[in-house]
Amino acid sequence: MISIIMGHKGSGKTKAFIDQANQAAVEEHGTVVCIMKGNRHTFDLKSSIRLVDTSDFDLDSYKVFYGFICGIISRDYDITHIFIDSVTKIVNGNMEKLTIFLDFLEKIAQQFNIKFTLTISADAADATDGVERYLVNY
Repeated sequence: MISIIMGHKGSGKTKAFIDQANQAAVEEHGTVVCIMKGNRHTFDLKSSIRLVDTSDFDLDSYKVFYGFICGIISRDYDITHIFIDSVTKIVNGNMEKLTIFLDFLEKIAQQFNIKFTLTISADAADATDGVERYLVNY
């Protein structure tokens, strides 16, 4: 299952994202992973959440980022939820290619029974059909 929180900067999506991650850490029985560029939310997230800072890696495309995520999953089969903050900023990607990336995420979400929650800093009205189907209210 994939959920996307989408909105402009300052719309409250990061707070909702952090609240959902912390709630997942309490309610879910597996490992919760949070992938973001930088470590600015280290102290906002529960210590049981595995924080992955992508600024240490050269993730220059959605395909490379997908491989990165597969590597995280292959290391820990107890992962129940992966949170990805500002996915388009991590890879400097656009919305068109994001749809293809989401198709790949959907496959591994089903294969490994992992939930994905992503944030995108953009107007929800600009979402492509492939992105729109995953949008959630926050």
